[in-house]
Amino acid sequence: MRSSAAARLGASLTRALLALALALVCATAASAQSAREAATLHLGSQTLKRCETSPLAYCGRLAVPLDHSNPGSPDISVAYRWYPASAPADGRPSGTVVPVEGGPGYPSIGSVSYPSGSSAGGYSAMYGPLLKRWNMLAVDNRGTGESTLLDCPALQTFSGPTGTEAFQQAAAGCAAGLNHRWKYANGEWVHASDLFTSAPAAEDLASVIKALDVGRVDLYGDSYGSFFAQVFASRFPSLLRSVTLDSTYETVGLDPWYRSSVAAMPADFDVACSRSPACAQAASGPSWSRIVALAQRLRAGSVSGVVPGATGAMESVSMNVIGLVDLLNDAAGDPRIYRELDASARALLNAGDAAPLLRLYAQRLYEDEDYFTAPTSEYSDELYLAVSCLDYPQLFQMSASPAARAAQLTAAEAALPASTFSPFSIGEWLQQDQNTEAFTACLDWPSPSVAQPPVLTKPPLLESSLPVLVLGGELDTWTPPSGAPEVLSEIGGHARFIELANSTHVVGEGDTECGGSLIQRFVENPAALDSLNTSCAATIPPIRAVGVYAAALSEEQPLHASPGGTSSAVGLRVAAAAVSTAGDAITRFQAIEARLDHGLEGGTVHASEGGLLLKLRRDRLVPGVSISGTVKLTPDANAVEGYAVRATLSAKAPGVRRASFQATWTTAGAGAQAQVTGAVEGQRVAGTMPAP
Repeated sequence: MRSSAAARLGASLTRALLALALALVCATAASAQSAREAATLHLGSQTLKRCETSPLAYCGRLAVPLDHSNPGSPDISVAYRWYPASAPADGRPSGTVVPVEGGPGYPSIGSVSYPSGSSAGGYSAMYGPLLKRWNMLAVDNRGTGESTLLDCPALQTFSGPTGTEAFQQAAAGCAAGLNHRWKYANGEWVHASDLFTSAPAAEDLASVIKALDVGRVDLYGDSYGSFFAQVFASRFPSLLRSVTLDSTYETVGLDPWYRSSVAAMPADFDVACSRSPACAQAASGPSWSRIVALAQRLRAGSVSGVVPGATGAMESVSMNVIGLVDLLNDAAGDPRIYRELDASARALLNAGDAAPLLRLYAQRLYEDEDYFTAPTSEYSDELYLAVSCLDYPQLFQMSASPAARAAQLTAAEAALPASTFSPFSIGEWLQQDQNTEAFTACLDWPSPSVAQPPVLTKPPLLESSLPVLVLGGELDTWTPPSGAPEVLSEIGGHARFIELANSTHVVGEGDTECGGSLIQRFVENPAALDSLNTSCAATIPPIRAVGVYAAALSEEQPLHASPGGTSSAVGLRVAAAAVSTAGDAITRFQAIEARLDHGLEGGTVHASEGGLLLKLRRDRLVPGVSISGTVKLTPDANAVEGYAVRATLSAKAPGVRRASFQATWTTAGAGAQAQVTGAVEGQRVAGTMPAP
């Protein structure tokens, strides 16, 4: 009896203790959740204020010296944003990731999350589920975003060619303004045109990490951000747990001519066409040979026309051989140029039709060269030049006078083999957009007096124990994979390079699913870098290069007829033209995101639901062939990084009054085919074609 009562009493006490423990756990979890969502957050010596709720984020600022080397320096303000781990195990985050944007000129905070078509892009998408257990810290480098933004209207609103004396003078004027903006404690002007480079920005980031007391971080940088990451890692290795360099290049010994870019172009354009069934079927011989012929044609005279522009509206566009230089350079980060340039070149060379090329050129101005229309808070042209002029090697000595620099540049040009940038002359190549490569933009930038070099040590720059993941795109001509061995040799560390097939500049930042998954798994376990599963890197599907911009229906490649179809060859061509027109509408929206676009040869495309629903109204890609109907896109789990497309289309063409089709395809995947059924003048159509 006693023992039974004791047992019941013990059970009761056990239940009570369990209930108390559960209550304490719930209270602790609630307290932790409450702390994560509090209006203010204390980290290290800093007090941060909640500034976002989805995702939860806290904003802070830190005063840092403008000139870290001078005790009398005035302070500037560096802005940062803290994203606490959303579901840390046992309430303890696993670490802190720190992504750094490229340009230079783009702010990191602005790239944490942004719309990308119908989905989200940016660092949040790149890190994905990792952010449940890892904190994220984004810091705007000095001169960008919210960190003492450099905003010089003469550069930010510059119009016209940038490889010109006018642009050089605008840059010099902006730099002069920097040198009369701040003073030291003794009253002397700060030579601030020297102080918005990578070394002081690295000092700023180190100061933020130390002030927040977050321990060693996992640093990521893409494009210029990867250059900055090398600078930071060489100076502050004790603050790092791992480093990821996405689309990177040397910080020491960088070629001021950037010859690796043009050297990589022929093979990359050949690959883009040959791996696309439509392009390979329509074209014979190397793609680069047609680009060479196009350069010769544009050198003989520019082309002009009225085409759908960067906003979707019709506009007058002109293009010369320098425009082709810019277009080729921008292909490094824009797969749509690889997709369309070969077919556009053939349209002009074979049929005298400049419209596809001019539309692509106008599209590029929006998608790749919008520096002079973007708000300064999104991109600072002045910061771009402040870094480029002093951190990157020039073709002249920055310590020389402007006149001497010009003479040195002329001498350097004369000493270079004339065929270096073939099929372009050296002069043509140097006139390219100066926000791609600043060949002449720095001719009048003030001579440096207090600037620090990017790195202070000789290669190897990083400690052998530091894990470094290096990523690159196969078709990236800005930082081509051919340069990876030199980069690996220079940086040292425990480094591994992974090339992603069929990919362009920057494979992280949400741009590729494979890049994001590699970065996540590396951050989770940097020590396992050598055994990291990289199989996804070889499976990224080819770019779907256009087969032909048909000048007439007779030039359109017909469907490959399936059994049971009764349509004539004309019907099969009309069906193929309908699918090509719908595919063109999809690509155009993904490029310019216009709610109203115009067809290349007439008609309109109305976009809604973030581009997931397109309505074609007499849209004409092929002259004389009018396509109407709807195109619906939905995420497709079976298509890597793509969508499933269902198109319901009607068509009118010469001799064809009644034609209707149903077509399905996916926007990604190697060898994908469009399945087409329908009727043309009462005859059944059934067939397939390469998916557009």
